[in-house]
Amino acid sequence: MKFLIMSLKAYLAERLWLRPAAFGIMAVLTVIVAIGVDRWIKLPFDFSIREQTIRSMLTIMASAMLTVATFSVSVMLAAYVAAISASTPRAFSIVVSDSTSKQAISTFIGAFTYAVVGLIGLNVGAFGSSGRIVLFFTTLWVFAWVVGTLIYWIDHVARISTVASTISKVSERATKVLARHLTDPGLGGTPIFANMLPPEDAVPVLSGYTGTVRYIDVAALVALAEASCFRVQVAVRLGDLIGRNVVVAWISEVQPGALDEGVAKRIRSAIRIGQSRQKSEDPVLLLQTLSEIADRALSPGINDPGTAKDILDALVQVFADAADKSRDGATASQHSRVMVPIIDPEMMLAAAFEQTARDGAGMVEVAVHLQQALMAIGPCLPAPWMPALQDQSTRALERAREAMPHQYDVARVEAAARLAGTGSR
Repeated sequence: MKFLIMSLKAYLAERLWLRPAAFGIMAVLTVIVAIGVDRWIKLPFDFSIREQTIRSMLTIMASAMLTVATFSVSVMLAAYVAAISASTPRAFSIVVSDSTSKQAISTFIGAFTYAVVGLIGLNVGAFGSSGRIVLFFTTLWVFAWVVGTLIYWIDHVARISTVASTISKVSERATKVLARHLTDPGLGGTPIFANMLPPEDAVPVLSGYTGTVRYIDVAALVALAEASCFRVQVAVRLGDLIGRNVVVAWISEVQPGALDEGVAKRIRSAIRIGQSRQKSEDPVLLLQTLSEIADRALSPGINDPGTAKDILDALVQVFADAADKSRDGATASQHSRVMVPIIDPEMMLAAAFEQTARDGAGMVEVAVHLQQALMAIGPCLPAPWMPALQDQSTRALERAREAMPHQYDVARVEAAARLAGTGSR
């Protein structure tokens, strides 16, 4: 159930139609309220607003908002395409979930719907004096809301298409997911290493599908293990690409008759396999998305080492903020009956830095900045991460030595690597 709720939230966050539809319904309800006020509430004083005044306001709003909404959608889509072209296709779902743009489009479409429904109500004579007063002041409020939204959105849309905006959005998502992983590497179960051997009496549970591990429902596995009094050792990690009939879990301490095909099916269903990885759960994918932006900037066609350095700065901030949030958060529960392999620090750091180290090895400014970034995140990370961090620094230094023709540039990288603690290797 948790996975379904998360998947639904992720699906709706990427849909552009949801907020405009909701705002359109709100506009219709507003006009209905105005009609209801006219039916059940009578003014204690003699005051009325001419129908023609409201009709003119609504006509202007209806014609203007249709044009503005159409223009806004085209500009927004162009900005999205520009943002993805300058970064990486993997960032599309994050960029398109931008709430400000959807809020603006929803406001314009909602105002258009409100104006059309209001005009229909006036034409059929649905409003008396009380209803026209409510409609008039509501129209003034909608006008003010639309103007304020348009002014703010013009400034915002100018920033959507920039690489800096995309980096900021991906970094924010990566920080949230990485902090959750650092706080609870076992996803609610007991964290183990991926190469840990199962008990000798363990029974394998095989996958029924080919694809990528998107989610591991530890809560469902815990409930099943407690009900049947056995232990579950998950054999796959988030983001692993597996085939059909591959072992996804080991069951041990099984009571006679406790493990049947129904139980095995429920275990398989708790390990969700799909065609693509789940950004809301997979920190490796988000770190790799940031790295791909740097990798594209380092391509010969773009040749923008400054963006690669910006990505390294963003990665340092991601690791530092995630570490702070994990320390400030509550201690995660670790259920003893379910064991879940952790994502290795080597995988995390390779996803974050290896592409930049490989393709930026020949650029002294990038190679030096990479060593500085690795040195900066060292104090933020737990002690078990240190060997993997030093390996990243060493491999980056070796690549730089092979790629740089000038000894002076190599010396600069070696000096930075010495500060990171790996220059003597």
